[in-house]
This record gives sequence, structure tokens and C-alpha cells, in this order.
Amino acid sequence: MKQIIGKSVLGAALITAFFVTFSCSQFSDAYDSDELVDKEALMLPPEELELSDELIDITARKGNDVTRSVRITLEGIDNADGPGGTFTGIMTHLGKITGVSGLGEIYDVQGNVFKFRTLPGEKDIIYAANRDEVWAATDDMIITFNSETTAVYTQLITFIGGTGRFEGASGFLEIENGTLEIVGLKTNGDPLIRTSHVGNGEITY
Repeated sequence: MKQIIGKSVLGAALITAFFVTFSCSQFSDAYDSDELVDKEALMLPPEELELSDELIDITARKGNDVTRSVRITLEGIDNADGPGGTFTGIMTHLGKITGVSGLGEIYDVQGNVFKFRTLPGEKDIIYAANRDEVWAATDDMIITFNSETTAVYTQLITFIGGTGRFEGASGFLEIENGTLEIVGLKTNGDPLIRTSHVGNGEITY
């Protein structure tokens, strides 16, 4: 690969970048802010079943944590005037989302491959359509530059709690097709980075 942007400059940019990204252009009716299931699937006693095909909001059943499949589509951009960034997208069980990213660090560099993770005590905050929150952290993000300004990445994201119906949430997202692009410069001269990806995994709440 041709010479890429200097490690120190890129490292500083990536440390302040956020990496939980989703693309707004791929919104779909396949994502709902409320997950509905058939009462029969909950195996309730017969006397509690009024109609076999009645749908109920499983999230209204307090104390009944359930593991569900989750999918996210996201697009994010660095803050131009400081650390971190913001993102928008759509996520199963949350609907249309917005969010802010916590700080992270580049902890390993091998040629054109950079490894990133969320700093201890930091977190990304994903806001659901109703403003409930899901908290997340990047365990490992492997970024491979294929030019001076573009890269691809894989990422493992862990859910570490939340608010409202997502209080105590756990689970994970696996990102296999992330794209990263340096689209300009921040006010301090560091690269301004845009990211996007689609991810799949599980969430328990």
C-alpha cells in the first residue's frame, strides 16, 4: 500500500472518533420501536389467554428479560470542534436512533492496520425514538486502510446497560462491513472522520 497518513495524526483522530456507526439511507419498516410477540409464544397459562392471536408488547412485562436478535444501520461523523462524535440510524427495538460516542484509544498499529477500543469508564449512548437509552462500548475494532483517506473495519460492540426499558441491557453487535473515510480536517488540524456500518447481534432486556 502507498504511504498512508502518519500514525501520530491518524491515531489522534481515531482516539477522538466514535465508532458505533449506521447509515440513515437504509431505514426500513423491518425495524420497529416496539417488539410484539404472540401470547402463545410466551407460554402463558390458558386462563391468561384471551385470544390466541393477540399481540402484546413484551417490553411491558417487567422482570421478564428476553434475548432478542438485533440489527443496526448507522452513519456517524466526528465532532469538528472537539473529541467524540454523533451518529444517526435505525435499530431493532429502538426505532430511529441518534447518539453520541465516548472516547477511545488506538492500542495497536501494524502497518496500515489500527486497533481501537473504548476507554474504561467511557461509553457510547444510543437514544431510542422514545429517548430510552442503550449504552455500548467497543471491545475491539480492526481498521484496515486501503488508501490515504479510506478504510474498512470489523468491530465487536458490547451492550453495557441503559435506561427505561433497557435498564441493565446486555448483549453484543458484530460489524463486518464498516467503512471509514477522512472527509476533511477538524479545527485543530486533525482528520475529520466519517464512518458507516450495518451490524447484527443479540440484546437482552
